[in-house]
Amino acid sequence: MKTGCPEDVLDWLKPGSRVFFQSGPGECQAFIDLFKANPGAGKGVELWSCLIPGVNTFDYGSLPDGPTLVTFMASPTLAPSIASGRTRIDAMPYSEIGVTLGQTDFDLAILHVAPPDAEGLCSFGISAEVGRIVSPRSKQRIAFINKRMPSVAGDALATGDIDLAIEIDEPLLAAAASSRTATTNAFARHAAALVPEYATIQSGIGDAPGVIIAALTSHKRLRIHSGLVTPEYRLLAESGALDPDRYHVAGIAWGDRDFYDWLPDSGITFRSVRETHFHERLASIPNFVSIGSALEVDLEGAINLEWLGDRRVSSVGGAPDFMHGAAASPGGRSIIALPSQTRSGASRIVPRLGKYSIPAALADAIVTEHGVAELRGLSARARADALIAIAAPDHQGVLAAAAGATMGNP
Repeated sequence: MKTGCPEDVLDWLKPGSRVFFQSGPGECQAFIDLFKANPGAGKGVELWSCLIPGVNTFDYGSLPDGPTLVTFMASPTLAPSIASGRTRIDAMPYSEIGVTLGQTDFDLAILHVAPPDAEGLCSFGISAEVGRIVSPRSKQRIAFINKRMPSVAGDALATGDIDLAIEIDEPLLAAAASSRTATTNAFARHAAALVPEYATIQSGIGDAPGVIIAALTSHKRLRIHSGLVTPEYRLLAESGALDPDRYHVAGIAWGDRDFYDWLPDSGITFRSVRETHFHERLASIPNFVSIGSALEVDLEGAINLEWLGDRRVSSVGGAPDFMHGAAASPGGRSIIALPSQTRSGASRIVPRLGKYSIPAALADAIVTEHGVAELRGLSARARADALIAIAAPDHQGVLAAAAGATMGNP
């Protein structure tokens, strides 16, 4: 295994090459710093990654005379390079990202791992979602071996598969603490009541899912099967809510330093999207409960995760995978929780969405601070009435009039 320094990476970025680099919580600041310090680095290179909205905030495609970028999730961070054509968004659910990467050949993969263990294996640590998929598809592999990356159970990179190893000692990306309000605490209580004992739980990114996970501390014998884990899962472990005898799996971790330091002893195994997101695996799990959030829900139950008007601010991520999995799971549920209003007072329950991320047929339980709308098996008009009942009171009259105009009076 050849060793080197971060600057050596520049010699491996050849014009015309296709290069994958680690992102999500595993994005490496040393890799970003190379581009900042070396204008024109990566010119003619096509970078590929799985940048996550709200986690990854550097726009590689806007570097002067730099690389182009192919990624799978839109975010405001990437808006300039998307507009210039330097970044291409291939929007798709997380499971399809795994399939696509597993069918794509790379000249180089740049990975971010923990120091090797006694067997010469470098854990992918807090970001195991695609490393095991991409590494075999790459002609060469550079590994940033970070002393601060926790060595967790799960997928790893063998030192024998590393063509260039670069030792670093730098902080990992970290999330701000989730914010809680009277509104989020209220819908968390409603959502928690929908989660049965012995359930297998999954949650998405954002404050709303985190607050709901924190509300499950009085539950018993829960199991984790999630693309993401956050510090709220530590609360479940320490409260005794997790089943110590069951297999807990996740793809990435997003939290603070203390949370990352806890992960090696957490009992959570970190695997790729093939384990965390593929439908056959999810559908086989009894009582699988998916917990997510949304920007808007319309009166038919269609769900918007991505759009503020005509501006795309996020992506579907793993939501379609987990909601389909919950629908197929024996006893499965999917929960979408959101405040009934925006900060400016606009209703998040709207008459009809022009663009949606999740079709109405897949909606199950929609939760606001005003209660729960359980939509499975309801007629279109009954769905509308259930959703109007959990909308902000000031907006219920307008929504009822819209429902009457399009669906007829009840």
